[in-house]
Amino acid sequence: MAFDLIALGTVPSGEEPASESEIDYVGRAFLQCRRFIELLRHTIGAEPMGAELRVRRSGPDFSPYIEVVVEFDDANDVARAYANRCDREAPKRWDRTAGTASRPSLVVARKAG
Repeated sequence: MAFDLIALGTVPSGEEPASESEIDYVGRAFLQCRRFIELLRHTIGAEPMGAELRVRRSGPDFSPYIEVVVEFDDANDVARAYANRCDREAPKRWDRTAGTASRPSLVVARKAG
């Protein structure tokens, strides 16, 4: 089973992502990524077996960069097709209905403990 991934960015391509120079870039970019994942699921559908939308952060050797990726089993035709749809058919702008109702709050995003 060979896993592959496609980077989708932090936000839809027609929107402005958080800037690495902003105060609390990491927190803001993470929230944008979670919102983008929700928008992808709303638009394209839930991930099939063998595919997963997730937030990826660059390694500690670089300045932090946070983005949405779709990881998929390359041997699974359905998972690969879903990943390609996410790449090709991702919304260019925030969906007004999904964007307002499903925007994550800082409280929900914080880990307990």
